Parts: sequence; C-alpha cells; structure tokens
Amino acid sequence: MPLPLLPLIVAGATAVSAAVAGKKGYDSYQNMKETKELAEQLESKYKKTYKQFETSRDNTNTTFKNYGLLKLQILDGSMKKFIHTFQKIKHVEFTDQSVTEEFVTNTDINEFVLNIEKQVIKAGQVMTAGIASIAGGGLAAMGALGATTTFAAASTGTAIATLTGIAAQNATLAFLGGGALSAGGLGIAGGTMVLGGIALAPALAIGSLIFAASTEKKLEEMYAKKAEVNAEVEKLKSASNVMMQIRETTLAMHELAKSADQLFGKYIGKMENIILQKGNDFRNYSKEEKSIIHNNYKMAVIIKEILNTTILNDKGQLTENLKSVIEVNKKNISNLQVN
Repeated sequence: MPLPLLPLIVAGATAVSAAVAGKKGYDSYQNMKETKELAEQLESKYKKTYKQFETSRDNTNTTFKNYGLLKLQILDGSMKKFIHTFQKIKHVEFTDQSVTEEFVTNTDINEFVLNIEKQVIKAGQVMTAGIASIAGGGLAAMGALGATTTFAAASTGTAIATLTGIAAQNATLAFLGGGALSAGGLGIAGGTMVLGGIALAPALAIGSLIFAASTEKKLEEMYAKKAEVNAEVEKLKSASNVMMQIRETTLAMHELAKSADQLFGKYIGKMENIILQKGNDFRNYSKEEKSIIHNNYKMAVIIKEILNTTILNDKGQLTENLKSVIEVNKKNISNLQVN
C-alpha cells in the first residue's frame, strides 16, 4: 500500500529546515568565533604599540627632566662660582685679545654678567626650595626650553611658578607632564593627541564590537575596524619616532652642557689661583693670566648659549638646526682648549 504523500513532504521539509537552521547556527558560531579572534588580535596589536608609545613618552619626559636638573645645577654651581669670582676682578679689558661677536664685546661684559647673575639667582631659588617643589612639568620645561625663556617672565620669588606655567602652555610639555588640553605640538585637543600633523585618536574600544546580536554584521564591522586599528598603530609608531628624535637631541645637548661644565670648573679654579696670587687688578696680570681670565669669560658665554638653546619651539616641535648649534659650540670649546 503506498505511503501517504503529505507526511513525507512534511518530514522532508522539517529535515531541510533543521539542516538550514543548523547551517545558520554553525555560520553564526563561526562568525562569532572569527570576530572574537580578530578583535583579540587587533586589541593585542594596538595595546602593545600603545604601551611602547607611552614608554617613549615617559622616557622623553624623564630626559627633559634630567637635562632641566643639570641646567639648574650648572647655574647654581659653576656659573654662580664664576660670577662670584669674576666680579672680584677690577679693570677688566680684553683689548689685547681677539673678541668675536659670539663671545660678546667689551662694552657688553657688565651687561652679560648681570644677565647671568639674574639666572643664577632664580636657579638658586628653585634649588633652595627643592626640586620636588617644581610641579606640573616645570623641570621638564627647564630642560626643553632655554633658561632665558623659562626665567624671562619670572620676578624674584616666582621662578618655580613661572616654570610650571610655561610647562602648561607648551603643548608637548603639557602632554608629557600629564596631558593638559592644548592645541598643536604633541598636546591634546578634544581628546585627540597631535604631533607634527599626526592625529592620534584616544585608546580604541575594540571589544565592544564582539558581543552584538548580528554576528555577521559585526564580523564585517570588525574587518572595517582592522584598517582603522592598523592606521592608528602606524600613527603611534610615527609619534614614537618623533619623540625618539627629541630624546636623542636632548641627550646630545645634555652631554655637551655636562662636558662644558666640567671644563669650566677647571678654568674657574685657575682664575681663583690668579686672584689669590696676583690680587684682583686685571692690569697686573701677565699675558697668560689675562688669557686664562678671558677663556673663563668665553666659556661662560658658551655655556650661557647652551643653556639658553631651546629644544622645543612654541608649537611644541623640535627646533631646527640644533645639530648645527651643537657642532658650533663643540668647536668653540675645542678652540678654547687649544689656546
């Protein structure tokens, strides 16, 4: 007896529906799995790069702080000692010595000494208060900017506040010190960090795309997100490279200032011995002794130029021609050692 046709059709349809549902369920599972794996890969890649970026930022800030501390130590150390000793000498004239524009002419000697003395006093205020008293990136500001820039607006007793204020105004320093809202440089504007035209988006939220109703749609979104994440990763790498250049330049300036300061200390010692043996009248010194005094003065001018060299401009970008500045000062120091 033939079987009824309708039950077979129903049974077949049910089997097909079950197969289709099973296929959809499997596809849904696969989509979810692929979405999750891709999200985890992208998140891991981004977090690794961002961590390297933060490390670069911290290292750059530390480099500026170390150089800022060295500047203060030089001003409160060898420069202070130079001013104290050089001012004892009377009737100083370098008429029989070759004086270049870089080393300031005779008529500017008193003005030069007074300008240095102002910086020495302000540096002394900071050192007396203690380095810990400099908050808000002030020490980094001292390293990144010239001593004249950082102290120019400071009246007696306000040197620390001035350093802190300058740090907040410079976009790069604001970012390095914690990220005050600023525009330009490597600051933060509207939640987006900017460095030399590189706009860095805030930390990406990748995981939120995983758990959603439409897994197929979210997989498509995740592949679209992949391009975005890769673009941000490249921006972070570029920003880290810029900060590496800033660090390398700052370290070169740090080493130049340190070596100049060590030599300066020896020159000051010779000047002190001349005063001890010959008194404080420059006219009574021999040609060699006058040359030693003049070299002290020249070294003070060189160190002043080094300390006043700005590494970051007002836009928070690396100042141009710093390599040339370093080489010129190295040459000037070398010429003094020969004389």
